[in-house]
Amino acid sequence: TSILSRLVEAARAWVEVGRGSVRAVSVESLEELTTSPSTRVWLSSSGMANFDQLLMYRKHELSQVIGVDIKDVGVITCNQTGYENARGDSHEVAHGLSRCISGCRATLGEGFSVVDANTSALVGPRIKVLTTCSCGNTTPDHYTCTPYTCLNGGRCIPTPTGTRCICPHGTWGSRCKVLVRHFEGGGTEQVFEGGVHGASRVGGWAWVAPIPPCADVHLSLEVLTRSPAATLLYSGPDHGAATPDTEDSSVRELLLLELRQGRPSLLLDMGGGPVTLTLNASSSLADNTWHRIDLIWRDELVEMIVDLCTGGGLDESPTPPASPAHTTPPDAHTCRGATRLPRAARVFNTGGPLQVGGLAHSLPAHYMNEGPSILRPPHLQGCLRNLRVNGQLVDLGGGVLSRASYPGCPAADCLSNGLYCGLHARCRGSPGSLRCECQAGWGGPGCATPTTPTTFLLNSYVKLALSFTPLGYTTSISLRFRTWRRRGELVVVTSQHGRDRWAVEVVGGRVCVALRLHPRPPTSLCLTRATLTDGRWHSLAAARYGSAVLLSADDGDGDLYNASLVLEGRQLLQVDKQEGVHVGGTPEFLDVSVFKIESDFFDGCMDDLRISGRSVPLPPATNSSAWGQASVYKGVESGCGAPSACVNVSCRTPLTCVDTWRSYHCGCGEGRVVSTSNSQATCEDEDECVWRPCLNGGTCFNTQPSYVCACPAGFRGQHCHLPDVGETSLKLPLGILVTIVVWCTFLLLLICAFLLHQHHRRSALRRGASHEKEDTVSCKEQVSPCSRTPNLLELQLLKPPRANGQPAWTKNPNIADVDVLQVEVATLCNSAETHQQQKCSTPSTASQHQREGHQNLRPKDSGTERRSSSGCANNPPAGDDLRNYAYEGDGSSPGSLSSCKSSRRGAEKGSKRNHKMER
Repeated sequence: TSILSRLVEAARAWVEVGRGSVRAVSVESLEELTTSPSTRVWLSSSGMANFDQLLMYRKHELSQVIGVDIKDVGVITCNQTGYENARGDSHEVAHGLSRCISGCRATLGEGFSVVDANTSALVGPRIKVLTTCSCGNTTPDHYTCTPYTCLNGGRCIPTPTGTRCICPHGTWGSRCKVLVRHFEGGGTEQVFEGGVHGASRVGGWAWVAPIPPCADVHLSLEVLTRSPAATLLYSGPDHGAATPDTEDSSVRELLLLELRQGRPSLLLDMGGGPVTLTLNASSSLADNTWHRIDLIWRDELVEMIVDLCTGGGLDESPTPPASPAHTTPPDAHTCRGATRLPRAARVFNTGGPLQVGGLAHSLPAHYMNEGPSILRPPHLQGCLRNLRVNGQLVDLGGGVLSRASYPGCPAADCLSNGLYCGLHARCRGSPGSLRCECQAGWGGPGCATPTTPTTFLLNSYVKLALSFTPLGYTTSISLRFRTWRRRGELVVVTSQHGRDRWAVEVVGGRVCVALRLHPRPPTSLCLTRATLTDGRWHSLAAARYGSAVLLSADDGDGDLYNASLVLEGRQLLQVDKQEGVHVGGTPEFLDVSVFKIESDFFDGCMDDLRISGRSVPLPPATNSSAWGQASVYKGVESGCGAPSACVNVSCRTPLTCVDTWRSYHCGCGEGRVVSTSNSQATCEDEDECVWRPCLNGGTCFNTQPSYVCACPAGFRGQHCHLPDVGETSLKLPLGILVTIVVWCTFLLLLICAFLLHQHHRRSALRRGASHEKEDTVSCKEQVSPCSRTPNLLELQLLKPPRANGQPAWTKNPNIADVDVLQVEVATLCNSAETHQQQKCSTPSTASQHQREGHQNLRPKDSGTERRSSSGCANNPPAGDDLRNYAYEGDGSSPGSLSSCKSSRRGAEKGSKRNHKMER
């Protein structure tokens, strides 16, 4: 087989998406560009975004398989002289038809490339290498759905304005990125590298996209660990890179950010020689708390900042400070360091991936011997999140090439620690201080109540009086807003007499923040590439840390994020709690009753205003809260309604007017598209189910005009993207689990003891009934007085006997309507044993049995009855009825049941008299 065939087959063996997905696209000869014979091969793999990283990781194995030395993977030289020609390819760049590879923009060119391979020729499309990639925020504009539009299992849905992603639970932003990853640390194993056996430190790591080759670079990340020594970031040559003594020794760029004794340490070489930067005076970051580290290099200066010089973690709970405010700024020497770069160092361009959490291979030999003496640093054991490169959030999800690491951070996850935040809250804080924070637009218990917006009319404003004192070093403002206007102040915070000012405003259709710390001149920071004055709801978050400023909108990714970390001059802003907070504009009084609003924000709405993380009221819906009250307000209304914009608007058939809050457009409406079937344009229902919007195995049902997802067990939400807490196994702390097991065991033993007691009791009752049956076996032909169920009260209808030839009720009308009252009570079962023996030994007539019932009804007054046999203890005799008393008393009924009491002797006499009458 040919070298190319072996190359393709070897690459297919490492690709998990299918053997047919790897193909050779083009082959180019590079003899004119290099001194030695070289060939560039372009490979493609559909559905695998990190294909180049996989080949780079397997580079040495790949060389051994095909028998040819592989110099580089994913490294190309940009066409610096072809910049003018690259302008004509702006359409491909703007619409995502090109790709940034090793800092260069590459796209399909015109014509074909032909390479003579002696017995055969290789023909393929020509690949055009353009100029360097853009160094600004490079958020791609996705106008159509591609395999790379939505990440981590998100589903792409086309819309009239572009695309949108339906994201699974645990992802973030418009493209479903994973922002946090856990690293398991590392150990030691025997490896074989370069023909030499040895021990190599291996462990968790992940590879992401390379650092762009820009003159100005800003890297930021947040780390959570207990390990005082760990690798955070690495970019540079691997163990197989060229040494200074070889021909290809020009590539020496290297970046290594690590923790040493809990302090951040940086090694940076941009081609002019290595420099180091260590913050030894800072406190240890290995305290199991989230800490932020910023790296910035520009103008031959590299700077490192820890926690934006706040003196602690940035994710702390927004509790009121113990002191009114910071009176002195933090010491800059403990949180900030800077050093100069060599003059030749301009751009950092390694072409290799940015390695996170550890090194996949050992460092090159010349870095082990030259410059600072370093060993291969240990791998990170902990979590890393919010990795940004020039404002772009880096995806740390399942699509990255990794080892011994996985998305998420169980130690800082609320659900894993038994805290459920619900649908409209996010997990915040560090281990031991986790909390749920309501998302923008939601509040109340459990963040289940939507907040009420406020409409600002012409010449409107609100002045707030705060009940707390914001910190002097840091102040944050967050809110939701909606407007079509291109100018107006949203929120302004000032010090006493207005000398210092911190404002969020709309300027020229762009959202900006302005900061003035007297006597320094004011500075501003804007989201210049994001248009937010489009009539839709947008979330804003602005924060200042001294003179450093951060601004983000919505998901805060790419063009929706900007930062300026300049910590110079005065750093404190003492907010005037009573007069220094204005919303919607600042009033300027011209006379006693005449005033005007400076930068009036009108024809717009605001909602859920928070200052320093605390919700403050927006009248008229809410005039006061725990953190402040509206002292003055004018020209505001509750809600964010608007009159219909489609009045007196007509659209060409088949389109109709669609109201978009104070604006309109002609279209088919939600869930409907224009169809040109039968040569006539009509609006028809769109089947959204073809895009598979239901996640986790949900079933999609197309409705008009939308769709509905039927979720399987364990999932819920509009797109089945949320886990059902009732079906989710929560990972409880060990102490709680032990307590639950102990209590469950105790309850089980208690139930077993109760059942065993009941079993022994019933067995004893059965043995007593068995002895009674043996004693009365000769009486089985006779109705035993003990054969009835105890504690039973029943009524039976019997024919009353006659007395002297006439019915008994004729002599006493008081009992004319009484048939029978037969009472059986357990306590009446203690009849005399001699009476039972008489019944068994002497036959008696039916009347005799009725008379004997009278004896059984007598209370146990005598000692003989108390000493009666226990043979009837479990089977009490049947009671008598009133008819027997009437018969014994010659037809006269007793006045009450108490008169039925008689002595045993009197009963015996009545029995003898009855026998005589029968004879």
